[in-house]
Amino acid sequence: MTALMLVSACLNIMLGGALLLLWAQEKHKDYVRDWGWSWMLLGLGLTLGPIMQDWLEPGPLRNLQALLAASALMASQGFQTAGALRYRERRVYLPLALGLFILSVLLIGSLGMRNMRSAIIAGAAVLSLMCLFSGWLIWQHGHRFERWVAMGFVALAAVHVSGPLLDEQARSVITYSIGIFVQTTLSLGLILLSVRRAHAQARQQGERFTRLAEFSLQGLVVMRHHRLLYANPAALAIFGVTEMPSEDLDLMELAVPPEQQDAARMRHGRVLADRNAHIEWESHRLNREGHTVHLQCLSSQVEWDGIPAELIVMINDSSRYEAAEALRRQALHDDLTELPNRNHAVARLQALCRPGATPFTLLSADLDRFQLVNETLGHEAGDALLRAIARRFLRQLPPTAELARLGEDQFVIIGTEAGDTIAAQALAEQLLALLSTPFSVAGAELFMHLSIGVALFPQDGRDAATLLRAADSAMHRAKATAGASWLFFDATMKQAAQARLEVEQALGRALSAGEFLLEYQPKFSAGNRQLCGFEALVRWERPERGRVSPAQFIPAAERTGQIKALGELIIRMACSQLRDWEQQLGGALPVAVNVSPLQFEDPLFAERLLEQLREFQLPPGRFEVEITETAAIGHVDRVLPQLALLHDAGVPIALDDFGTGQSSLTMLRQLPIAAMKLDRSLITPLPASDAGAIVQAACVLGRSLELEIVAEGVETYAQAAAAEALGCTQLQGFLLGRPLPVTSATLLLEQALKAAP
Repeated sequence: MTALMLVSACLNIMLGGALLLLWAQEKHKDYVRDWGWSWMLLGLGLTLGPIMQDWLEPGPLRNLQALLAASALMASQGFQTAGALRYRERRVYLPLALGLFILSVLLIGSLGMRNMRSAIIAGAAVLSLMCLFSGWLIWQHGHRFERWVAMGFVALAAVHVSGPLLDEQARSVITYSIGIFVQTTLSLGLILLSVRRAHAQARQQGERFTRLAEFSLQGLVVMRHHRLLYANPAALAIFGVTEMPSEDLDLMELAVPPEQQDAARMRHGRVLADRNAHIEWESHRLNREGHTVHLQCLSSQVEWDGIPAELIVMINDSSRYEAAEALRRQALHDDLTELPNRNHAVARLQALCRPGATPFTLLSADLDRFQLVNETLGHEAGDALLRAIARRFLRQLPPTAELARLGEDQFVIIGTEAGDTIAAQALAEQLLALLSTPFSVAGAELFMHLSIGVALFPQDGRDAATLLRAADSAMHRAKATAGASWLFFDATMKQAAQARLEVEQALGRALSAGEFLLEYQPKFSAGNRQLCGFEALVRWERPERGRVSPAQFIPAAERTGQIKALGELIIRMACSQLRDWEQQLGGALPVAVNVSPLQFEDPLFAERLLEQLREFQLPPGRFEVEITETAAIGHVDRVLPQLALLHDAGVPIALDDFGTGQSSLTMLRQLPIAAMKLDRSLITPLPASDAGAIVQAACVLGRSLELEIVAEGVETYAQAAAAEALGCTQLQGFLLGRPLPVTSATLLLEQALKAAP
């Protein structure tokens, strides 16, 4: 009997070990582990209980043995029930399970100390109930094989019950014989049940992967040594294939462009050598028709048929890549001429302007009078002309000359093989020669000219921005000369450009800060040399810089459009001073203010000037407007109506710098002027006879139109006497009076008013 019980205990331990070995292969199957420990503890409980029961005499040691046996048996059933719960994916409440285990052990242990028979019956009852509970869990919603296993748990419950029924000590041969069969069968059933579920889950996972792979929009390719092992439909579609090829394909030869094969081999080797490889990459591949597709890919290692292989997850990114390339080309190329644009030229210059780089030449070329083509023939003709020029440049310039269009009618040429002045000059002259032949555009033959600025790297600039500025400065200087020309950049151009920029930027601040003031140059009547008026001259006193020449800031104000604000300021200051003289001295003489033609662009200029006179309560005759001859003739359409309005209101008009423009007698008659001021270029040669004849003719013309004739720039007594003798009615110049500050002008005016009859 003892041998039979020992066989039963050992068999349970062996079956438990088999289940634990099975669990070691798939450690996420916790229910297999629980059943393994259940069978191991059952074998231990049988060994400590019925088998070793007679080895010890009644006493404390035997009681301890019984307690340990009961603990092992209860723990066995606890693991068995936990396994059934986990198999059905139900939660195991460890505090509750531990409490029931301790309670059952204490119950059976206390019964065993009093009456072993009662302890055996209680133990058998607990074991059978827990077997029935495990069987019920497995039976629920189970398939046929699971229900056979559930019946095995029921049979094991019957075996536990038969023990105390057939023998007071639960050592019946029948119980142990049937128990060995039931336990072995149940253990094998649990093993098969676990394996069956593992296979079902593996099959389910495989089916899931297959469906995910088959219906994925991402391409999946498995390859080893560049031989195709698997490709899902999305990958086949990317390469223009409808079904998995049956032949052994070499993907390197078929799909990888030659220039990328080395990189593909290196990446494949890294993936096969490292199971944790995770390489993102993008590249071009060739489809079945030989067309290029752009892929974004992720390579990693996968085990395929027990051997490492490369798994490539890919997305056909051709549309985005082509769109990005189109945007990049749009960003770097000129749509009209198909030439590289400013961005491309700047990037190329940045690449060439590295320290220690080979010297090269930069040419900035701008078409002369291109706007005239647009205005006369239309913008379509202008665009056609630009395309024709670009084509000619591309065909006939040296291959080493890199051409780009910066915008409108400006091109740049980078001469990478022209690193000295001789080669740069030859390139500039060759460029000019390319335009010696006319262009046929819009049914007309057009001769075009270029103004070219030449800058050399590194002496004229060590970075792209500086070099471009240098070439542009030289080009603008060349544009100031007549006809096609080219000029090398020199430092004076940069200094002049910096000075212009600095003055232009400071003008706005100066207007806000009130840095401008007026000086007043007196005018005298011819003959008696009495004061007859002033000309207000604007001066700019820059803090910590001193006085700025009007020759610098007046053109800057006209370039930037700030001449309008400056003109308004001058008019207001002159009106304010006239009012102060009227109030302080009881009278005043006319003050002339030179008005820029840009101020007449404002159609309300004359009305605002008259409003200023009314605001300061000045008679219109006290304020005289001077406008240059060139401005009046060149902008007659917008100047004449406003001059007429001022004339009708009583404001005298003077034509300044007469003799420098191209006015006609008819135009002089049309202008509502009260005076004409002879330019200093007519007065300076006096009293030379030839110069005198010109001045005399101008004076005769002025008297015939009933105009005051003012001689400007009178600096010597001989000039003054000659001007008076020839017919000038007023004199102005350093001989008689330099521009005066307000205080000096006020004293001079006060004396003149007192001396007046």
